Amino acid sequence: MDIRHVQRTGNMYYVYMPTSWCKRYGITEESTVSVIVNDDSSLTISPGMQERKKKEIKLTLNEDNQDIIIKLIIACYINPVTSFNIKFENKVDFGKLLSQKKVISALEFVELDGTTLTYESSISVNDPTSLLRTMAKKLYNLINVMTSNYNSELIEKYEEEIDRSKLLIDKAVTEALTFHELVKQKTIDLHYTALISHEIERLADSVILLEKEDAAFLKQTLESMDMIKSALEDPKLLNYKQVIEITRKVLQVKKTPIQDIKSYLKRRIRVHLENICDILLDWSILNEVKDEGK
Repeated sequence: MDIRHVQRTGNMYYVYMPTSWCKRYGITEESTVSVIVNDDSSLTISPGMQERKKKEIKLTLNEDNQDIIIKLIIACYINPVTSFNIKFENKVDFGKLLSQKKVISALEFVELDGTTLTYESSISVNDPTSLLRTMAKKLYNLINVMTSNYNSELIEKYEEEIDRSKLLIDKAVTEALTFHELVKQKTIDLHYTALISHEIERLADSVILLEKEDAAFLKQTLESMDMIKSALEDPKLLNYKQVIEITRKVLQVKKTPIQDIKSYLKRRIRVHLENICDILLDWSILNEVKDEGK
């Protein structure tokens, strides 16, 4: 075993590679090497560009329940695979399957052939936080359309884009945690990103069920989302005082007594806003811890 001291210049840490190894593999100052973080936290450095072995899965399914099939497709989609193939033993109504909005994003590049569903992935996301910002902006725009110039087609489009972004975040986070891929965020930041994306998706699912006459409540929700959207522009700059102000705004959203479906939806919307504030507060305190550690 060769023991080497870690050196530092500014924010960059480095070690010198063995001269004999560099000579053996023709490594020069113009060369490129591959660095892989292994599951045991060790690093593997390989000469040249090393591609990971592509992951493919093949499944056989004896099931005709649409909800179960969709759940399986989503699970396959968000995991780090380049392709998946599902062979159905029973006849499946693919037309009905494709009509499900929650699965449209996952089926974007799908091929249907008789009793077989095949998916080839060409999507790679290395900045999930940018997608989170997109989700927040899309939800803000969705609520704004509902309160100003109601357009059902535009609202539906925003909802689909929110669902798609959330799926891509799940996929990116799962891949990063599985293979330790080099993404811009640290693991804990990915954790908070995923939590907030789930809350935004659920919030959107409740908001779209409200109607024009709920404009006053939606206006309060819009004001809260405006502050949340701004906070997510750069989560690294989040501070607890800023989040406390957002929380104050959210707590001003009317807490409607649950009497029917609509009042239940309004209560759920407030709960999701509060949950987002809780996560943002946790994230902001983490930033304080990071600052103290400098």
